[in-house]
Amino acid sequence: MGLRDAIGIDPDSKGFICASVKLSGTQVATKGYMATEADLKAFLSWVKGQGDLIVAIEGSNGLSRPLEKALREAGVIFYSLSAADTDKFRKAVLGQNKDNRKDAESVARYAMALEAQGKLERYRRVWFTDVELQLLTRGYERKSQGMTAEINRLWKLLRLACPELYLALGGGHPEVELSEKILKSQGILTLLSQKPDFGEWKLLSEEQLLEAMGGGKYKGRDKLIQQLRKLAGSFAPVSAALALLIRSSAQQIERFKAEQAEITKMLEVLTRDNAAVHVLKQMRGIATLTAATMMAEIIDIRRFPREDSLACYSGLGMKEHSTGDSIRMVHTQLFNHRLKDVFMTAARNFVLYNPDSHLAGYHRNLVKRGMSSLEATRRVARALVRVIYRTLSAVVAQDTHTSASTQKKEGEGDMASGLTRSDQSHTSNISPSSLRTSKTRGTKAVKGLTAQTARAGSRRKTISKKSA
Repeated sequence: MGLRDAIGIDPDSKGFICASVKLSGTQVATKGYMATEADLKAFLSWVKGQGDLIVAIEGSNGLSRPLEKALREAGVIFYSLSAADTDKFRKAVLGQNKDNRKDAESVARYAMALEAQGKLERYRRVWFTDVELQLLTRGYERKSQGMTAEINRLWKLLRLACPELYLALGGGHPEVELSEKILKSQGILTLLSQKPDFGEWKLLSEEQLLEAMGGGKYKGRDKLIQQLRKLAGSFAPVSAALALLIRSSAQQIERFKAEQAEITKMLEVLTRDNAAVHVLKQMRGIATLTAATMMAEIIDIRRFPREDSLACYSGLGMKEHSTGDSIRMVHTQLFNHRLKDVFMTAARNFVLYNPDSHLAGYHRNLVKRGMSSLEATRRVARALVRVIYRTLSAVVAQDTHTSASTQKKEGEGDMASGLTRSDQSHTSNISPSSLRTSKTRGTKAVKGLTAQTARAGSRRKTISKKSA
């Protein structure tokens, strides 16, 4: 393939500036578009009328998100270039003066230079963020953080208003037997919302307490009521101001829990046809929320050429650090904190729900050797990265093969499918490491089988000689 003309795009908060650079001339044609539906359609019509050329955008997943969505839906292949790299190129080639038109021109010329060097394909966008999935999972995380802060606030109010109830609900009172996590239960939260003045509790019967908790026959609720009634007689009345704060805090926690439940239901609907999420959910200990959060933060496993890359991105890998003659491995400092948290959660759940697995045994052995439970869980999470990387790579390879077979049968056009210039076999669409892993595994298996056959033959010869 020869060199091509290019369109460079510099997005901003309102729209984007395009610069069309031709190989055969020095004139640069620039156009400005707003991020409206009409302007996006006009832009796509203009791009498709230019023929086979490079479409390059400065940055990704930010101000350019509406444009990326339009290009993707129209089946137009585009490339995302780092803003820092295009800025350096602009200063070196076009001069120090900066404006949107020169930025767009520098994006186009930089893309043309990369293609001339055979390096442009690495910037091609073949994966895209699932915006709704990411917003939902991150919204759930914010609700969790808000609920944790509100629970801590409620604990402080209880300690101030009634130390005995504070000790009882925290599992530290010698006269009652309650779980230390009982404050998060719906029954207690409803009771605190309905009856924030603890002095009234001693006047309530067991039936009235049950009704104040929302009614219903739930496991452990009768025991909870009996334990609270042991102490209710010593509870002093609560001031109106504290009662208001306690009621408000309990209701806020209930709202957080209800919103989290709604998000979880929506995630079930949103990931109903997501093959990667379904595969992850087949692992015991990984439910919809964990699987969806993983995929929302990983985005696409093809972003990572090796499992070590995914481990470093999630803060579970090590990198080489050298100073002079000293070389050592250190933890990465820049990583995706959300992805690390969800891998740690998955590791804890995997060990809990798969006690007979080799990873659970690995965790037990590390703890027996004196390692802290947290560090042992981190090691298990690192091992889980390897398993999940191979699993997701296999899903991508299978989906790519299925998609290619379907398109071949149907005779679908390249532009209609969004796959042009041999996209079906492009190296960025199939994880190279997963293919290498499969090939290596196959080679090792063949070698192992050959070695076993040779040893078996040798044993048979030895036995035959002894018998003779």
